[in-house]
Amino acid sequence: MSAPRYDGWVPFRIYFAGGQPWVEWCFMGSNRFSDPFFATTMFFELQTPFNTLFRQHTPMSELERWRRESPGLEPAGFIFHGSRCGSTLITRLLATSPEHLVLSEPEPLDAMARSHVRAPAATAEQRIEWLRCLLSALAQPRGGTERRLFVKFDPSEVFAIPLLRQAFPGVPWIFVYREPVEVLVSHQRAAATFLVPGLLGWETPGVDPAAAVTMREDEYMARVLGGILAQAAGQLPDPQAMLVNYRELPEAIWGRIGRHFGFEFSSGELEDLRVAAEADAKRPGRKFEPDSTSKHAEATDRTRALADAWIGPAYAKLETARSVMFRT
Repeated sequence: MSAPRYDGWVPFRIYFAGGQPWVEWCFMGSNRFSDPFFATTMFFELQTPFNTLFRQHTPMSELERWRRESPGLEPAGFIFHGSRCGSTLITRLLATSPEHLVLSEPEPLDAMARSHVRAPAATAEQRIEWLRCLLSALAQPRGGTERRLFVKFDPSEVFAIPLLRQAFPGVPWIFVYREPVEVLVSHQRAAATFLVPGLLGWETPGVDPAAAVTMREDEYMARVLGGILAQAAGQLPDPQAMLVNYRELPEAIWGRIGRHFGFEFSSGELEDLRVAAEADAKRPGRKFEPDSTSKHAEATDRTRALADAWIGPAYAKLETARSVMFRT
């Protein structure tokens, strides 16, 4: 009997049993990742009658075999970010090209990057191999036209950069960030999941896990957001890295970001990109409305003080490093 193939199947969930990762798959056929986030696409795909009845579960060894048989696209660029800073706009515009396969915060990769929690006995070499096999399965071309793979990671995955750099050496990456007050106000309006105490899965510099549950919510947010920026700054200098401030968007997408990732949009694509950039990245049916001014107006004195104390120093380091990049 020949070994099974997984053409059209996508790993959408990683879970651990006996200290080993297992994979749950759903069938997408040639459908593309057209939503702002991987999880949104998976939500709708899982509602189909076929996926309701016929999901597959396999051990990691099947991904290892499938990688040998069908290796998928090699990553052309990684996108890390400090949250609420325009990273979704970058992925949305990259995805306008039929030559690009774009994965926006794929939860299986997030789970695998945190495998040290669920599989503490696994060696770094094992975790690296798991990451490579999983990304290979996710990187299968959807429509046959894709030539480049881009992956945007969850903000907390900045703590996995050292492991990811070992797993995928030579892949250029960017870190996107934004003025601290604007980011903190955005999370005060609606906090992201990774800012819920106990759910981060990584030790954040300056945040005592025992104190986090009693800390005021806005201070905890500021400390974690500052820790993410500090972690990114701590990875520099790196010849594969580029820093992008929110203020540079959207022009940087078809400018220096594209060049950093080794491609250029054609002149015919540029007008379409400029039109697409006018839409809200997370809600494409709505027109984008700049909100920096309103966020600063909304910020309280306490918000400004927290942003200055816990996010400001790392932000300043990134800005200094970015200015050096522009001079070289």
